Amino acid sequence: MKLSKPVLYVMLVGTFIMWGAGMIALKFALVSFTISQVLFARVSMAAALYLLLTPKWWPLPYQKGDWKYLGALVLFEPCLLFLFETTAIANTSASQGGVIAACFPLCTAFVAWLLLGEKLTRKTVLGMGLAVVGVAGVSLLAESSEAAPNPLFGNLCMFGAVLSSTGYAVCARYITRRYSFLAVSAIQAIGGTLAFLPVVLTGGFPAEVQTSAVAGLVYLGIGVGFVAYMSFNFALERIEAGIVALFGNLIPISTLVLAFFILGERLTSMQTACVGLALAGLLVAAYPEKSPRPE
Repeated sequence: MKLSKPVLYVMLVGTFIMWGAGMIALKFALVSFTISQVLFARVSMAAALYLLLTPKWWPLPYQKGDWKYLGALVLFEPCLLFLFETTAIANTSASQGGVIAACFPLCTAFVAWLLLGEKLTRKTVLGMGLAVVGVAGVSLLAESSEAAPNPLFGNLCMFGAVLSSTGYAVCARYITRRYSFLAVSAIQAIGGTLAFLPVVLTGGFPAEVQTSAVAGLVYLGIGVGFVAYMSFNFALERIEAGIVALFGNLIPISTLVLAFFILGERLTSMQTACVGLALAGLLVAAYPEKSPRPE
């Protein structure tokens, strides 16, 4: 399927807004379900849908040595990413988690430059520095609350999720040169289901389940696990990893807005200033370079 870049960009806007909303859904899901139950449910629902679509992505164009990249793909996402992300949201607020997630575009741009040879400018490096300072300020100024019982630990876990997502984006960008976006999405969902199955079998069932928690779980499994990941991998098949990652700037914005209206979360004035610094860094990195004037 061929789509123009503007259409791909619009698709990516929707994808990352969905991802930002996923942090709100996590907060709802964790009210009734344990971390292990959330981890398993969000990948198994997506895996069931991909199994129904097996004729669309099977057989795989496997070549010798592909297992290393496919294994790394599943390890980074969903295994490490979902583990870090779910643990983070259980300990920090969705607002702060969304701000930490803003590091994803810059980390991906750096690793894509290091491993894939994609362009990295001085402007991007400056943006990285500003974003890191801003994100560090949000974390260090965080105070414990009902929504964030252990914010510093939660924010550190969210940064682990960012690094996992970065590793995934680079692996996916490499492997989608031969594998279809649908095959990559199916492999990660089915692989994650098999990885989390032993963990969920050892736990018990929740005593009381709220409707909002079930809705959050379904959104994570189908909205994020199936729709968002499929469109993300579709874009990675056609656009450089660094450019795709820049749309991750929408994660903190959508999370902050939704957390304000749905969860009633607030940031302190100093944290808000640090958010502004982080977003300024992202804008500096995303602003296009001026084309050189012709002689």
